[in-house]
Amino acid sequence: MSLRRFFRRAQWDRERSEEIEFYLRIETDENVARGLPYHEARTAALRKLGNRTVVREEIYRMNTMTFLDTLVGDMRYGLRMLARSPMSTAAALLTLAIGIGANGAVFSVVNSVLVRPLRYPKAEQLVALHQDAPGAAGLANAADGLALSPSMYFTYVEQNRTFQALGVWTPGTANVTSLAEPEQVRTVSVSDGVLQALGVPPAAGRWLLAADQIPQAPEPLSFTGRSSAVMLSYGYWQRHFGDQSVIGRNLTVDSLPRQIVGIMPKGFRVVKAEPDLILPLAFDRGRVILAGFGFLGIGRLKPGVTIAQANADLARLLPVWMDTWSNGPNSNGRWYENWKIRPKIRTLKQQVVGNVGDVLWMVMGTIALVMLIACANVTNLLLVRAEARQHELALRAALGAKVARMVRSLLVESVTLGLMGGALAVGVAYAGLRLLVAIGPANLPRLNEISMDAR
Repeated sequence: MSLRRFFRRAQWDRERSEEIEFYLRIETDENVARGLPYHEARTAALRKLGNRTVVREEIYRMNTMTFLDTLVGDMRYGLRMLARSPMSTAAALLTLAIGIGANGAVFSVVNSVLVRPLRYPKAEQLVALHQDAPGAAGLANAADGLALSPSMYFTYVEQNRTFQALGVWTPGTANVTSLAEPEQVRTVSVSDGVLQALGVPPAAGRWLLAADQIPQAPEPLSFTGRSSAVMLSYGYWQRHFGDQSVIGRNLTVDSLPRQIVGIMPKGFRVVKAEPDLILPLAFDRGRVILAGFGFLGIGRLKPGVTIAQANADLARLLPVWMDTWSNGPNSNGRWYENWKIRPKIRTLKQQVVGNVGDVLWMVMGTIALVMLIACANVTNLLLVRAEARQHELALRAALGAKVARMVRSLLVESVTLGLMGGALAVGVAYAGLRLLVAIGPANLPRLNEISMDAR
């Protein structure tokens, strides 16, 4: 039988009842035509039909699914039983809502921060370039190791075999003076390869290109120069411009006019940084030496390449790097050999999340324990209710109810209670998640990405 007939069984029952009544009228009229009084004619028609209630029940059963019909009946009965004990029902619902809701809120944080991939195309290919340097006391920190130098960037980009794109970047600040009021803004300076590695297309305009990395004016006492291009973040564009005609206009950054070449989409980040402006990192190759370890590295691996293979590839290039570039005036010979530099690449997600994963998993475990306690409390409430209903169950058994039927009825009642508690828990989880985001630390990774997963 189709579900369509099942859900229209009440209408079918009315139609069959009308057909039975029509049949009785026809039979009665025929009996009257044969000379019987109306009352006897009606009785004869009813006798010929049989028990009309039984007939209707047989037709109803033909148009129903017994299991679903019984299940709906059990749910209605369960709701009536729950309504008879409003205090215990409210306590159970509140316990479930808080337990499941708190668990859902914390899981949403864990899922958003630790489980979901980063918001970059094929984010599993993205890696952060780190390197250990046990001999570089004071220059390498415990978390990120030794930063990259411009000469390393050139060596790695030009001679690696494992990366689709590779670049270096550094956060900073700059002064914008060409708008109504001067202001200091957050910046990220990127070499050629960084935006290509991240793979997020601009909302308008274009990426910074290799031609934008050519220094237009040298920076004193620096390996870099000034370039004449700039990209805007979505937020900065909205606050100060708001129309795409801004592409091609000039913006004065640190006293240098720069042409706006593109606008990045909403929510775009360079790893953890949320810049207002993205500037080209224009290295002056003629002034680059081995030193200058102040830049963060990022790359996109070629398909099928592992981190171990990428580490081996960069390790192969370290002697090439030392042989190719000048040591500078303040070092001699194989100075950097004593540093024992070795690549230590890790996934970009590990770079973004850092050590917060251990803390979040610990919180998740604690909340899961709270949920188990909540479920145990609800179980105790249901056992107390079952104890109080022993007389009812004994009476149903005496009237012929099967044990399996009574167990199913109690199970459906428990499931109904759980579904109601789960529905309330969705609201609790949503409110709890908003509270966690509001009071959470500002340095929590991926804070702006935390949301409930509809899946």
